[in-house]
Amino acid sequence: MRKTDNWKFILKIFLKKFSRSFYWLLLVVIVTDILYTVGITVIPAYAAKIVVQPESSIVIVLTTVAILSLLIYGAHIIGIYFQGKIAQLTFDFRFDYVPIFSKRIFSWPQKNIDSVEGKMIIDQAYESIYNGANVGIGAVIDQTILVLRYSLQIISLLVLMGLLSIWPAIVVFSFNIFGYLIQSLGNRWYANHKNAQNRITSYQEYFSRTLMDRENGKDIRLFGMVPLFHDYQKKLAKRLVNWEGRYSAVLAVVNILQQLFNLAGVMFTLLFLISEKGLTTANCIFFLTAIQLMNTNFGSLRKAYTSASKNLTFVPNFRKFMNAASDLPAEHKQNVVGGFKQLSLNHVFLKLDNNDILKEINLSINKGDHLIIVGENGAGKSSLIKVLSGLYRPTTGSAKLNGLALKSVSPKSLQEHVAVQFQDDVLLHFTIAENISCTDLKRTDYQKVTEALRKVQLLQFVNSLPNGIETYVGNELSENGVLLSGGQKQRLLFARVLYKQADLTILDEPTAALDPISERNFYQLIQSELAKKTVIFVTHRLGSFIKKGKIAVMSKGKIIAMGTHDDLLVNCELYRKMWQAQRSLYRVGD
Repeated sequence: MRKTDNWKFILKIFLKKFSRSFYWLLLVVIVTDILYTVGITVIPAYAAKIVVQPESSIVIVLTTVAILSLLIYGAHIIGIYFQGKIAQLTFDFRFDYVPIFSKRIFSWPQKNIDSVEGKMIIDQAYESIYNGANVGIGAVIDQTILVLRYSLQIISLLVLMGLLSIWPAIVVFSFNIFGYLIQSLGNRWYANHKNAQNRITSYQEYFSRTLMDRENGKDIRLFGMVPLFHDYQKKLAKRLVNWEGRYSAVLAVVNILQQLFNLAGVMFTLLFLISEKGLTTANCIFFLTAIQLMNTNFGSLRKAYTSASKNLTFVPNFRKFMNAASDLPAEHKQNVVGGFKQLSLNHVFLKLDNNDILKEINLSINKGDHLIIVGENGAGKSSLIKVLSGLYRPTTGSAKLNGLALKSVSPKSLQEHVAVQFQDDVLLHFTIAENISCTDLKRTDYQKVTEALRKVQLLQFVNSLPNGIETYVGNELSENGVLLSGGQKQRLLFARVLYKQADLTILDEPTAALDPISERNFYQLIQSELAKKTVIFVTHRLGSFIKKGKIAVMSKGKIIAMGTHDDLLVNCELYRKMWQAQRSLYRVGD
């Protein structure tokens, strides 16, 4: 994509939202810019012209200059105010894409999110939105406006100079000598309020890290937690926008005071010029002033153009991210599952980043089945689970739920009937109740949450917390949040599964962080609570639980054997070796 195309793209989507208000604001700013540029160029020359006239009075000259200066700087102050309004538009424009980013990333196919190219596109899109006003799409708008403003100021100076003649000149003075002395006012306010911004920003960064950790997406998507996630994000974004609005108001006051100091500097400078009548002429002052302004504006124009060009490098991947196809358009995902009957894979192959992950998978799971999937690390077990849960779409072959293509089933229907607990699942730093119910507290069934916690033996612990089930997990969003151990996290995640009571439950290494006693209790809980449900259980640990159902053995992306524990000990060498290796770990004296 060419730079001009990317530039046009960002301007187009910005103007699509703010076109009417932005054009009026920009017109006011440009008019006040030109008035200010013309005024500060002409006033000194005009003062020099009238002061040398014999009939002129110093009082009249000073009064005339003071009135003209007040008019010009009054227009400039108005321009500063409307510049702040434009800055707020660009800030709002950038923050509009914060919820859009999270919404779109959860609509991407999980396979694309996990790919190397997908990661690069997401990272660049993230940086273009989240990295502040000086980087990304917001900076492109801001710097483009500066390019336009400085260009028009230069043109106005050229027109003025052309009315007389253009000749070389040097810098005569600066209007900002005393202006920067009041910058400490804004700095002091910023220092006093920085902690408040840091707190909000740290909360916002949690959402940023959560979005950037692509493994979180499957939990949020499968349990339908996107509305809850967006609700928290919008609240924090509003708080940050309010803080930024107050800071912008402080900066506006500081800028106005700086301009008043500039006015004082101009007045004193004019008094000096007037007192040295024999040393200056109107034309000399005019050209020196015009050239100084032009040099300044050219330098600023180059700086703004360079900054805009740098930030345009983010745009290609931002466009790829925004234009990327979703998992499937909503209109193609209208099939509703009335209740789980069968989940089948036929001749399924899966390729990720040109690597063959799954090969010729044929599998049928019927209502009430308990299937245990075992295999060595890297055998493809977790990838198989992602295909079965609808996160990955087979490269070739078919995945069907109740005879319907899995990719055509509506996400809401899939969420209602399928519950998945992955080995690397995460708990969001929301309340314990929200993590279990996967919705906000108003729609949470507190009784069901309490019962689920009781079954996973966490109720006593949770009741001991000051806020009970409304206690936050972690301290990212609350100073009073609770930190959980690995075993507590896994039990809380299984409480989520119990709360949901889905027809099909998929458990991927759910006992990895549990001690032996907790693991035994967990197996007993599965047998009692999910006895009548359909369960797919992925594990490395070949304990007593594996004797309770049908077992699929995976190796190098294939299912190499299927049967009961006793059958596989006889007929599958890999399974036999795994069983013997694990048994040897518990033999005293070996």
